[in-house]
Amino acid sequence: MKNIWIYLIIGLIIGLVIGISVGYASFPRKVVQYITTTTTTTKTTTSTSVFAVGAAGTLKFAFGSLLNLTSKYYPQLSVGTPMFKGSGEVASTENTTKEFSIVASADTTTIPKDLFPNVADYEIAFGVTQMVIIVDLQTSAGKQVYQLWQQAQTLPPNSSQYNQTWKEIFSIIAENPSTVVGVSNPFTDPSGYQAQCVLKLAGLTYFGNSSYLYDSVYNNVNKYQMRNTEIDLLTLMTTNNSVQFILSGYLSNALPQTQAYQKEGYNITYITLPPMINLGNLSYVNYYHQVNVTWSELGKTETFTCNPVVYTITIPKYAPNPQAAVNFILLIYSPLGQQILKSYGINPIYPGVVYGNYSDIPAVIKPYVVPVNQTNLETIFP
Repeated sequence: MKNIWIYLIIGLIIGLVIGISVGYASFPRKVVQYITTTTTTTKTTTSTSVFAVGAAGTLKFAFGSLLNLTSKYYPQLSVGTPMFKGSGEVASTENTTKEFSIVASADTTTIPKDLFPNVADYEIAFGVTQMVIIVDLQTSAGKQVYQLWQQAQTLPPNSSQYNQTWKEIFSIIAENPSTVVGVSNPFTDPSGYQAQCVLKLAGLTYFGNSSYLYDSVYNNVNKYQMRNTEIDLLTLMTTNNSVQFILSGYLSNALPQTQAYQKEGYNITYITLPPMINLGNLSYVNYYHQVNVTWSELGKTETFTCNPVVYTITIPKYAPNPQAAVNFILLIYSPLGQQILKSYGINPIYPGVVYGNYSDIPAVIKPYVVPVNQTNLETIFP
């Protein structure tokens, strides 16, 4: 066990020195101070309590790989069955059961809104992914959109022909009366309101009207089918072809999911989106903030800010196994952990950005994070 911990610490130190040289999301900072010590004493054993993770469904693949490594590094650790559901559903479960040692969300607002201050008082932004659209190539509309997308990849970005091609793509998806889209519920899964943000940004960018595409879809109940999470939508496409496009798609989930379905013979794929509408580029925060969305359901109304798709993580105050949670976050910030995130379409944010009570961050994690007030990302948090 000690040898394993030593190897992990060595890897973390090496990653701290050279790991940020390629592939990480970065941002200007007022002050960044990397904490360095000549000796580090860290508890290498974990309690006998079950280590359970509750996380956004789109983290299923990346966190699944990290949990497999956790079991390998700590064979005596009892790893519970993880809950991969909508971020809101996970937070609600934690509020009720206090069963998770790690909670991770697919946006920057769910943990503060649902868990602060009683269950948690900080979150760490550790990665950013991007919105994509999953396409059923068995359908004529799907084939047409995919061909247009391939054409767009050959054109100079933001050229008149490029913009016209994207206008045609969204016209087929949102205005064609024969197409139906799959979306998540904004109240249970951030990808629900983030899909709405994409439509508003595409309307603004390509039609000069942020409400144009949004109204075409959400003002017509026959135009969309809604489920609680993004991962529930794929069954609509693969079992009865009732939707031709899934708008609530993250690269972090679409990449492994479509590959898995393709191996089973399903002809589905995904298309990436331009950075000004995909919610995946931290340089476009101000552009994303030009729009927001309001959703009402069963007497509840909420307005959502269109932020980048940022993954955040926290160790709840009542974590059954806080030491295992610390080890898990350290694994995320190891070179291997960062590589795993990237392999699933998650661009690591390094150093991680802490929103909330920075003083409650465990000491061994602080070398890998920075308070939000030392960054230019304050506007993406509540």
